[in-house]
Amino acid sequence: MNNLNILQLNTGLFPDAQTVTAALRLMAATHRVAAIDLTRRDLRESDWDAAIEAILSADRIISI
Repeated sequence: MNNLNILQLNTGLFPDAQTVTAALRLMAATHRVAAIDLTRRDLRESDWDAAIEAILSADRIISI
């Protein structure tokens, strides 16, 4: 299996986020896994720009 670029978007909308996060940690051994916390109230425009860039470059996006 090829290495995937996986992006985890923390939205606060998924009730079982801990289980998914734990699974993604296991996947980090063979794939690139990045996480962005969209629940932060102090996100600046540059943070949103970085999030959009990460979304566009991701092979898989997991929203939790």
